[in-house]
Amino acid sequence: MTKYIIIGLIAISIIIGLVEACVDGISNMYASITSTHEEVAEAIEKGNLSEAKKLLPDVMEKERYRYALLLIEEYVAIEDVENAVSVFERITPEHCSMYEMQHESLYKTAKYTKEAVSMIYPALIKKGEYEKAWKYHELEYEDPFYAGNAPCYYKYLLDVMDHLCEQGKISDAEEFLNEHAVWFRQNVDRSSHAKNYQQYSYQNIKTRLQIALNEYKMGVIE
Repeated sequence: MTKYIIIGLIAISIIIGLVEACVDGISNMYASITSTHEEVAEAIEKGNLSEAKKLLPDVMEKERYRYALLLIEEYVAIEDVENAVSVFERITPEHCSMYEMQHESLYKTAKYTKEAVSMIYPALIKKGEYEKAWKYHELEYEDPFYAGNAPCYYKYLLDVMDHLCEQGKISDAEEFLNEHAVWFRQNVDRSSHAKNYQQYSYQNIKTRLQIALNEYKMGVIE
């Protein structure tokens, strides 16, 4: 009997030791996470963005999104769009698509995605990276080439052309229109859903945007 009691006590002692080790391990893990969290905050506050970016992957998910937005905002402020995009794509690759972000109740990263691209999209246009900017424009449908996304592409064209016109680059805006209006011919006019989006036919879009350009030209001349 004494033998079994001793064995039982030894087993209990081992179990207690294991539990304590686990508790210590969890405590150390959370201490490390908290420490990293504070280091990222401090790095951003001091303007050491590269250090904050390096530490960010080790921050817990919920806080990582918050600090990612702060970091993207800081990079956009200094017109370093490349690093802003890198934070979004590489450090938070689990962000949702430009279509999914319209449905916050269905996708947990929708709000984060929407806030991030609201900074990245205009920054890319300002930087002159127009083709890349389209990748960060909201979509009504998952397939970016679906006719139903014609309103989105139209808004994208307007954003770029407005930017160019504001810089006095009217000829560049006209060239951009001529090059990109073909999207509507390829994805609306030739679509089986064309009848549902007649207002976004190639000819209608070309005419509407050309009128807008002509009005801008008249405003400049006057």
